[in-house]
Amino acid sequence: MNGVRWSLESPSGVGAVAVIVLSGPTPEELDRTLEELGFGGVGVGTLALRDFLGVDRGVFARWSPTSAALMPHGGGAVVRALCEALSERHVARAERTKPGDMYPEAGGELEAAMLAALGRAHSPLAVSLLLDQPRRWSRAGAASDAERDLVLRRLIEPPLVVALGASNIGKSTLANALAGRQISLVADEPGTTRDHVGVMLDLAGLVVRYVDTPGVRDGAPAAEAEAARIAREVAERADLILLCCDAGSLPVDVAGFARAPNVLRVGLRSDLGLPCGPVDVEVSVRRPESLSPLVDAVRERLVPGAALAHPGPWRFWNEGEVEGIRP
Repeated sequence: MNGVRWSLESPSGVGAVAVIVLSGPTPEELDRTLEELGFGGVGVGTLALRDFLGVDRGVFARWSPTSAALMPHGGGAVVRALCEALSERHVARAERTKPGDMYPEAGGELEAAMLAALGRAHSPLAVSLLLDQPRRWSRAGAASDAERDLVLRRLIEPPLVVALGASNIGKSTLANALAGRQISLVADEPGTTRDHVGVMLDLAGLVVRYVDTPGVRDGAPAAEAEAARIAREVAERADLILLCCDAGSLPVDVAGFARAPNVLRVGLRSDLGLPCGPVDVEVSVRRPESLSPLVDAVRERLVPGAALAHPGPWRFWNEGEVEGIRP
């Protein structure tokens, strides 16, 4: 349909509502396309309830003469079906819309990029920091630190945390306790977890992708050994490995990893005895208060308090969203 394009602007799997933006090169082209899609009659700066191509019913907003947004339910199946329906009607997919087009009310590129980052940030800790960035960047000579920029980026894009350790030491019980619900099977039989299980966890305001992996043990059956091998591959990509042990097992050796991992040594089932070897934190799910030091330690390893408290600006935006500002 002419030069009108669609782009998915909301992060995958985050929030109850998704945002799909339609943008056109001219107001006339966008008006014509909206009429053909059944979204016409909505003035700039107004909202309306609309049926979305037989897929869903949601809020339609006309942001500007050349930009509009469909806000359906945020479930993955709904979003995929609606995107496919747009493509079937010859509305091509575009690259991510520039923040300035999405937020015409913003007071410049930086503020627009800040609003866009708020929309895709997973961690509550990001909110106050992002809101303060226009003020921080307005200072004379403002400059960010590249290393701190990368650390704080974890507030927007959840880091990967992988629990790695021997079989039957309580890793799955720990995952369930942190999640507050059952995400992993728990049993006294070694090898109960045969595949890695992932979940998003809010740890003291930092949202992480947490992966519970199968236990590593000598003499495991072929299927279990293969699952453990895959678990190590996942751990190779982790931002932080929770290297777990208990009173009867030593931590898994990570010396052979391709890169030196960021490791937090965790002693599990501490109510049953002292862990084998030195650990950074001891945990017993029978003592819920023992989870807090672990949560705090994970957050500190991934996003240190010093980085959060630093008064300097943060280069939080994606490449090309803000011109004229360099680290």
